[in-house]
Amino acid sequence: MTYNQKRYIELLKHSEDLKNLGKSFYQESRDEYLELSKYEVAIQSYLYWKSRTLFVLLMEKFVNKIISNEEFSNSFLELRQRLIYECDGFLKELGLKKLKDFQLYPRSYGFGSLISFLRSECDNFNENYQNEEFYDYIKDCFLKLQKAFNGKVILKYFTLPLKFLNFYITYLN
Repeated sequence: MTYNQKRYIELLKHSEDLKNLGKSFYQESRDEYLELSKYEVAIQSYLYWKSRTLFVLLMEKFVNKIISNEEFSNSFLELRQRLIYECDGFLKELGLKKLKDFQLYPRSYGFGSLISFLRSECDNFNENYQNEEFYDYIKDCFLKLQKAFNGKVILKYFTLPLKFLNFYITYLN
């Protein structure tokens, strides 16, 4: 995806105009709604990518059994939620044209999908933190992230379930 700030602002303004008229952006202009959504997902991935070290350090503590499954899950979800709030503010600043030179970092594409996948793993194992499968998922992602940061692997080669892999490939191409 090529980020075009002018286009993003146009779409955001159109969305707000329709909202102010009590109309649904999705129903009025589905293609533009989807285009705006792609921009917002890419921007969220960028912000997650900027905090990738925090995610990796948290995963490292978990993999090395410094923190428990429950501590990992709670900390991960809190970090993700904080970044969602930051993303909302960031999107508003972009919409107000306060960040004129903003550009996405190409390696950030798809990183938000990985974070969403990990969030769903935390949710799935919320009832059974002693499950070894939970530990194995997090460890696998952690090891692959380490390789990715060393430039040996890019995110589209993560061995995630097919539905997530397809999502990555869409954003990385």
